[in-house]
Amino acid sequence: MLNAAPRPPLRDFRCFETSDVDEAREIVARNFCSHRLDRMSSGDRFDACQNRVDGNRLSLNYIRYCADVTIDPGELSDFFLIQIPVAGAAEVRNGTRSVWSTTSMGVILNPDRNTKMRWYAGCEQVLLQIEKSYIFEIAARMTGVEINTVRFLPGLNLKDAPIATWTKCLRGVFGAAETGEAFAEPRHLRQRHLEEALVSSLLEVQPSTVSHFFADVPTGAAPAILKRALHLINERFDQGLSLLDICAYAGTTPRNLQILFKRELGCSPMEKLQDVRLDFARHLLLSEGSNLSVAEVAERSGHRHAGRFSLAYKARFGEPPRTTLRSGLFD
Repeated sequence: MLNAAPRPPLRDFRCFETSDVDEAREIVARNFCSHRLDRMSSGDRFDACQNRVDGNRLSLNYIRYCADVTIDPGELSDFFLIQIPVAGAAEVRNGTRSVWSTTSMGVILNPDRNTKMRWYAGCEQVLLQIEKSYIFEIAARMTGVEINTVRFLPGLNLKDAPIATWTKCLRGVFGAAETGEAFAEPRHLRQRHLEEALVSSLLEVQPSTVSHFFADVPTGAAPAILKRALHLINERFDQGLSLLDICAYAGTTPRNLQILFKRELGCSPMEKLQDVRLDFARHLLLSEGSNLSVAEVAERSGHRHAGRFSLAYKARFGEPPRTTLRSGLFD
């Protein structure tokens, strides 16, 4: 958890400090997006401040308004925004989900969902802004599957152990930026590695529409034959691959490939192919279900028979695809 301190984060990277609401709105909009900013009371003191440092594909920020304000940016469109209070509280609605945000509960704003917020008097927050396309890029590299949409659960439970560990790393990144050890050279290789680690670990710890892809990722150094076979499966899972297709690409025999998969992954090559298809189907149902029918999801994920797809999906995820489609879990 990021604790409040007399010295605000990124104090040496001041963007502005003002008591004028219109000026604060205009400057914050330059770094984020157009939004409404309204005071809820004329009796409290408005003292807005933003500190900011830009990296390559993300930025670190600190913002306060002091006063009780409402913020209505609509859809962020081009970026995800992680907000963690270092003092005070905020009420945030992203899509259909509302979060009471405190020093124990942060928020992830999904860019394709409407957002409205109320920052109460005394609320101070650190914010991590990440390009939407970068999240998709890292998710695709981690899963081996083309990803065009990622949506997180908005509530970031800072008391959950894996998320607490991630937040501790984020606090270290803020500290490194303040001392010049990071963000001084955004295009430097070390900066790229830092940003990749921060985003990939976020995808691993925070529930999202791609979380289920990481449940059975092989660990350790996989043999080259296995890597080639998995590459083909991930690249062409929506096509009519056969065991011989996979063997020919991997450069081995069916028997050898069967033994290798069983030893390393605990399943056969064709079972793995089916798992990848079902994982992608779940991703579609969670992220694009409002725009697709179950039959369309089955077809796009490589299933040629909708009935068998529904049975296999229920066996893997414990519910029929139509239930997932209607759940609105990430709406």
